[in-house]
Amino acid sequence: MTRAEPGRIRSLPEDVVRRIAAGEVVARPAAALKELVENALDAGATEVRVDLKNGGKNLLRVSDNGCGMGREDSQLAIARHATSKLTSIEDLRRVTSYGFRGEALASIAAVSRFVLETNDEESRPGTRVEVDGGEIRSVRETVHPRGTTVTCRTLFFNLAPRRAFLKSDSYEGKLCVETVRCYALVFPGVGFEVTNDDRVVFRLPPAAGIRERMADLFDKSAVEGLVEVRVENPLVRLQGFLSAPGQARPYYDVQQVYFNRRPVQSRLVARAVLDAYGPSLDSNRPNFLLSFHTDPSRLDVNIHPTKHEVRFADERFLFDFVSEACRKVLGTVLRRESGVDDLPVQSSFDTGSAGPTGFWQLHNSYILAQVASGYVIIDQHAAHERVMFEELAAASRQVAPQGLLFPITIELGADEFEAYQSFVAELAAMGVETKVFSGRTVVVETVPSGSYIGKADLREFFAELPGLARDSARLRPELARLVACKAAVKAGQMLSPLEMESLCNRLFACREPYFCPHGRPAIIKIATEELERRFGRT
Repeated sequence: MTRAEPGRIRSLPEDVVRRIAAGEVVARPAAALKELVENALDAGATEVRVDLKNGGKNLLRVSDNGCGMGREDSQLAIARHATSKLTSIEDLRRVTSYGFRGEALASIAAVSRFVLETNDEESRPGTRVEVDGGEIRSVRETVHPRGTTVTCRTLFFNLAPRRAFLKSDSYEGKLCVETVRCYALVFPGVGFEVTNDDRVVFRLPPAAGIRERMADLFDKSAVEGLVEVRVENPLVRLQGFLSAPGQARPYYDVQQVYFNRRPVQSRLVARAVLDAYGPSLDSNRPNFLLSFHTDPSRLDVNIHPTKHEVRFADERFLFDFVSEACRKVLGTVLRRESGVDDLPVQSSFDTGSAGPTGFWQLHNSYILAQVASGYVIIDQHAAHERVMFEELAAASRQVAPQGLLFPITIELGADEFEAYQSFVAELAAMGVETKVFSGRTVVVETVPSGSYIGKADLREFFAELPGLARDSARLRPELARLVACKAAVKAGQMLSPLEMESLCNRLFACREPYFCPHGRPAIIKIATEELERRFGRT
């Protein structure tokens, strides 16, 4: 083998170019299958059949009843960078279809023994195109119904190192089945059938909706434990399902994210979902399926050769949007199922008695209250944080300030002082009135009414200011969340009976009383039935 002469640049032969491109798009059978299923869905198919042998290594066939192609288009379809889905560079900003770069069929055909059979008109013959390693061997008429069938045999027959890289038949087959399942979930109106080595893996008739499709694919108890999330914003619409509080298990059946019906991997969305549950998950994992719809111009779907990842225009907004949407639905379900609406929120103290009859404080951190069906435990810090957050985040309200007997002086760093100057007006509207003493020294003169805040808390508060978003849409809630975190009553702080009652009353007047602004539970309910079970009464 001779080495290339240093300094010389050569154009690669066309067959080498085809194989390199194929290696980027078609890493394994599941990747080829993904492209073929997407083509079928883009073609408007209502029935998609997938046949596999040896996990897709020796046979991978996708048949659909979509719009099909004529003779000329069927030959162009396997040419590189030939596509019906783009006409100009401007179209890249508003991509609504799956495939759009014109590489999929060409890449698959370059590394397999490939047959394309298609027809766009029942009244005339269809077309059969045979390709071997990227070279067209024949084009002829064939009998084929409206739609398309793509058959790939001996994938990577001409790329021995890549074929040797593939794993066992069962592993590759499992990836193929999971790929089809991803699309079946978000296209419930399409029928899907998958066979592997002549065995039917699943046969899914068209379903009424995503929940019904999930019922065809997953364990009954997993589907019954899901709650629906549905929320709209001027930038994005979210619809999906996630495990109800208390239904998460050590394993999960599905954790799937879609953007404009494109299945993607999104660590950001997954983190936002877990943030909504807070520490209540412990080591468990929730099921979730979240489908986002947004203007295509807000998405970059071309950051990965296989389009497994997308980038949203404002990812910080997306995280907050998902976390808040999931937290809201989880809190609503918890409120409906917990039965804590019968809390003794009116005065629970006997004026002729010395202690409370409805509220108790445990370890100066938790408030216990009896309800008709058991009792609840309230985390006083999380509860007060939620109360303050909702009061501070209300854009139409001017928060009442509470003057400090001894104003607190804080020396700020350069980035902290710059952030403080940006937010000084918003801080004043939230009851934090300040003035500059000299240089970067700031004097805090008031805090929000009802605050429990000291110098150490304020020091931490100013240290976190530079990390806040500067745009107006997100500033108030982010600032409110930070102020509430530092100003809320702390764990370990003794509360009087009247303070406990007041906090509980204010908490249950909140829109979302069951979680703090960071997603930690504020309330835990213990039912009488649980006590009876623990004490052996049942």
